[in-house]
Amino acid sequence: MMHTNTVRANLSNLKLLGRNKIPDISELGFLGPMESVQDAGSLSASQYYSFIAQFMQHIHSGIPPYDPPDVRRPAHFEIREEYFQGKYVKRAVIFLLSNGCEWALKSAYGCSMCGHIAKQTRSKEPISADDFIVQFKTAFSTIDFRDIPILNIFNNGSFLNENELPSEARRTILRLISWKKDIKRLLIESRPEFITESIIREIKSLLPNTELEIAIGLETSDDFRRIISINKGFSLSQFAQAADIIKKNKIRLRSYILLKPPFYSEKEGIDDAVESINTAFSLGVDVISLEAMTVQKYTLIEYLFNKNLYKMPWLWSINEVIKKTSHLGRVYVGLFKFYPSPDSVPNNCSLCNDVTMNAIVEYNRTLRTEVLDGLHCQCKDDWENNLNSEIDFYQNLYDFMLTANISHDVGRSRYQVERELRHGLVKTA
Repeated sequence: MMHTNTVRANLSNLKLLGRNKIPDISELGFLGPMESVQDAGSLSASQYYSFIAQFMQHIHSGIPPYDPPDVRRPAHFEIREEYFQGKYVKRAVIFLLSNGCEWALKSAYGCSMCGHIAKQTRSKEPISADDFIVQFKTAFSTIDFRDIPILNIFNNGSFLNENELPSEARRTILRLISWKKDIKRLLIESRPEFITESIIREIKSLLPNTELEIAIGLETSDDFRRIISINKGFSLSQFAQAADIIKKNKIRLRSYILLKPPFYSEKEGIDDAVESINTAFSLGVDVISLEAMTVQKYTLIEYLFNKNLYKMPWLWSINEVIKKTSHLGRVYVGLFKFYPSPDSVPNNCSLCNDVTMNAIVEYNRTLRTEVLDGLHCQCKDDWENNLNSEIDFYQNLYDFMLTANISHDVGRSRYQVERELRHGLVKTA
């Protein structure tokens, strides 16, 4: 287990390398000023570009009402599988119905690829602690945990954010889990802002005999692109601080790494995922979930996909990242199972999609990269040829700016845009 001093040292080394140094990022005027969420709580330190947020707000305005929401029933629950203690086992996944992720509901309007909010109530009326407890009990009482050692609870936001899930509900849910001795591990998700010493200690006291794993969507180790491309709102430094708290309290840390975020070329997506996985492990992460991009409704990625400004990742790219990083630690592949389900997922061609996906599933079962060897198809040659011929991040961003009519001067070249982004030369009007 990585010592917290090592976590801090590794973060300092990354800063010295300049990967996360963002010169004058608040002055990139053509994307609008950098702003903070209008909130007195933990999210107030989260920053975003005003235009990206406004564009997300426009997209979210098309979400139909969730009518009538029954706030005493969970959104969904199902049984999946995962590698655990040397074997593949079942895991239960419970999705609580909430008002939605606070990051998506407030002035930043959420992450560019996340469509979870479409299946949440989005109501201004808070869901009571009692309603959340009834939701959880409804699903929990239905599941036979005798051969299911892992439970995941998702509220399509941050489990530790009391504005999304009241503390009374959180405590009651954790007590109910602690009494179920068949559950050996609990996984929850949170943004780093809500991970504090006091909350972590409280959770540990409520789960004395259950292993806890906390998942954070780092997505990329590149602060610059995490803000512009993903609209994530937090920095690598904030992630590292949360990792420090988690590791100091001997809790497992999982990180989601996104393969090919908006505006990335295929090669940039592969290279960034590999570097981000390296960084995540250096900061104390125990497990990586490699999440290749999917298209959910009411997202920026759906807009880009429909405008032919984005191509889905190849399954070959997933295999490439796994081969380059699996020696670093436990790297699993997310199998595109989200709620709501995506409309489009990574693919190769119709001739090899099934065999390639079967190999990826088998890799998840065994963590043996050998199962990915020997795969071939004519489309793999197409994938390799495309890696060095695609347009890059800055060109893709520039094309989006033109399509969305946000450039102050559409006569500016793609190279001017790159120069301004790299050096912060555009002044806010």
